[in-house]
Amino acid sequence: MKTKKSIPIIVFAFLASLIMAGCSESSSNSSEEEKTAPTPNKSEIEDEAWHMEELYWEYVQDIDTVAYKTLWHEDFIGYPGFGDGVADKSKIDSWIPDLHKDPELKYSYTLHKKASNAIEDVVMVFYDTDYFWKNNQNEIVRRQTFKFTHTWKIVDGNWLILGGMAALKNQDVLVD
Repeated sequence: MKTKKSIPIIVFAFLASLIMAGCSESSSNSSEEEKTAPTPNKSEIEDEAWHMEELYWEYVQDIDTVAYKTLWHEDFIGYPGFGDGVADKSKIDSWIPDLHKDPELKYSYTLHKKASNAIEDVVMVFYDTDYFWKNNQNEIVRRQTFKFTHTWKIVDGNWLILGGMAALKNQDVLVD
């Protein structure tokens, strides 16, 4: 026969067992989630950032300054290859139309990846870009090579450039 004192103990024990079961189920679910979403390794992260560089240059080629500016963090500051000073995001696309200003010449480029380095969720990418302008006969009439570095980070699910630098590469030392 049960006493009135034992009913609250039984109810308490029952509720405690439900809470414990819920906690262990929820912790096993979080373990399963961690197992199903592996953290990318250093090489994979560097490859993702390099893919973003390729996308960057597709936007430059297409004169798509709207899409191009989506690649930059709002607080970006860098030392671009144009002008003599640093630039923020508001000025970062000003050089793109100049590449395409001569209607008689077609602009194109080639990328040369030199190095990349992922440190946790930040990736620094270093590369050269050959700029070519070809005439209607598909002859190269002008060429320049710039060296670039960009620092990328995933922010709210998107790769964004935090900082960078570009400079005209010494044209006498283009063999590498």
